[in-house]
Amino acid sequence: MKLIQTLTLFFALGCAIGMAQADDYDDATAAARRGDHAAALKLLKPLAEKGNARAQAELGAIYVAGKGVPTDPKEALKWTRLAAEQGVASAQFNLGAMYLDGQFVAQDYKEAMKWTLKAASQGLAAAQLNIASMYYDGNGVAQDYKEAVKWLRLAAAQGDADAQLNLGTMYVAGQGVDKDLLRGHMWTRLATESPSMSESDRKTIREMSSKTLTPEEIVKAEAMAKKCRESAFKDCD
Repeated sequence: MKLIQTLTLFFALGCAIGMAQADDYDDATAAARRGDHAAALKLLKPLAEKGNARAQAELGAIYVAGKGVPTDPKEALKWTRLAAEQGVASAQFNLGAMYLDGQFVAQDYKEAMKWTLKAASQGLAAAQLNIASMYYDGNGVAQDYKEAVKWLRLAAAQGDADAQLNLGTMYVAGQGVDKDLLRGHMWTRLATESPSMSESDRKTIREMSSKTLTPEEIVKAEAMAKKCRESAFKDCD
């Protein structure tokens, strides 16, 4: 089994910054949202050059994605690292993902863990998911299923569907936790409620999850999922 991980680029637009620069930043946000990335870039670069961490994070992400400009590894890494060093969680995640995937830099699991852990410690669910994946695979750290479960729980409690699905799989396999088919089905069921999941994937995953349970156990597991959901993922054990 291999855990799902996230290498999706995170953008920082919309985050609060100092009042003196708020107007330009708001204009950049509006430009990006309407798809005018060239205009957003023009507004963001002066802010980034003045040391604004959020603007640096966004600028780095734009150069990674090639939105409004050609993809530029040197500029992407430069601005992402500057923002990450100033503590912007999205930039820390992006920098960690670069090292994890070997994008624009030599693959380095220790550096990936270092930066992803900083983002995860700020509560970024996608970073928590990647930390779990690294502990599961033993990339940059000693393999540790219990630590993988710990980080999956944190991300799952924020409603991250991939984390919920991974957590359900670990309960079914008994990895890092006592084997528990009911709780495995519970987390899998919650994951399949994500609006981003396709109907075909939802149907397939639910059918596979139900195969090892009796009809009575399915009813019980889905009642557990309802309780967990209604408690905002606070009462799930």
